Amino acid sequence: MPPSPDAHSTHPTYPTLRLKPGRDYTVRLGHPWLFSGAFAGLPRDVAPGAVVDVTAHDGQWLARGHLNAANSLAFRVLTRDRDEAIDGAFYARRLRQALAVRALLPEDVTAYRLAHAEADGLPGLIVDRYDRWLVAQFSSAGVEAQRELIVAAMAEALGADEVAGIVIRDDVRARAREGLVVGGASVAWGSVPDEIEISERGVRYMVAPLTGQKTGFFLDQRDKRARVTALASHARSLLNLFAYSGGFALAGLAGNPALRTVNVDSSGPALALARRNYTLNGHAADDPRHQFIESDVGQYLQRAGEAGERFDLVVVDPPAFAKSLSQRERALRAYEALNARALGVTAPGGLLLTCSCSGGVNQEDFEGAVRQALVREGRVARLIGWFGPSVDHPTLPGFTEDRYLKALLLRVE
Repeated sequence: MPPSPDAHSTHPTYPTLRLKPGRDYTVRLGHPWLFSGAFAGLPRDVAPGAVVDVTAHDGQWLARGHLNAANSLAFRVLTRDRDEAIDGAFYARRLRQALAVRALLPEDVTAYRLAHAEADGLPGLIVDRYDRWLVAQFSSAGVEAQRELIVAAMAEALGADEVAGIVIRDDVRARAREGLVVGGASVAWGSVPDEIEISERGVRYMVAPLTGQKTGFFLDQRDKRARVTALASHARSLLNLFAYSGGFALAGLAGNPALRTVNVDSSGPALALARRNYTLNGHAADDPRHQFIESDVGQYLQRAGEAGERFDLVVVDPPAFAKSLSQRERALRAYEALNARALGVTAPGGLLLTCSCSGGVNQEDFEGAVRQALVREGRVARLIGWFGPSVDHPTLPGFTEDRYLKALLLRVE
């Protein structure tokens, strides 16, 4: 919804909603969300995703953002500057600010998250960059309503010489909670190839922006891959569970070309891409030192454990077990069982890197599930590292709701 003129003020003006008494403290502290129960009243005639202003109960202006009265998460903050209109210039400005943060990444990284939703002042919007192509996800009614404006802002912020094409991935399940259609992938600007080659710390990967998992690659695991590269020289074998396109195994081989690797995934196409990535990096995919096993990970671990298989370095990177708090208890049981089986194939003195990308499970809960797995297997371990995402996946102080990724590195006796 465009701003309306105001004869008494130079501020751009939008429909204004008032909060209940005492419900303004979270916004004042910098939290980017307001739930429906915080409002004195929510209009049902405002289109989902409209831009509105929010005031405290006493009328003091607080923030401007997107409203979706049909969702319990009703309001997402876009700006705390009353003079800032929400237009194409706003989105281009936010994207340029986000790009400045990514300048902190190493120069040899050609793929990264350009915009990370709330942390970059762009709630509901994810933009990943793969070389000269962008892949975006619009998961809120607000950014969906301004999709064309935002796509144009992406091209403007980076420049035509830097962006060859933009893909929109509408296969994000979070769209359903906003009343949006969950669909497929489409090219919104320019042209996009089926596969893009990227590089990360000297390792090359092929990415499928239109069909790959997430936006094509797990960019948030960059720091963990770097740690695996550093540790691989101390290992003879690496087991990569939920391997997808072989990222962790290839990172290990970058640190130790003599490493024996086993990649396990239930997806045949993912493992086919992993084989191609091996070849791309000069590792023979048909070398008997390297295996690509299409299997349910739990079933594989049971077979490997019974066969006495042991690995010096085990990486466990499953999909999310809990997208919300309602799934928390079931997810914790699943993490305990999975890690117990992974410990069963970790050699004495070996390393276990175990990850969780479940937003409904916090760091303490996840560590507790891993501790229970150690007890269950009768193993002792030292926690020698714990991780969140990389610099291109920032967060806001106090905004714990978006800290979905956590990982533990253990040395297991």
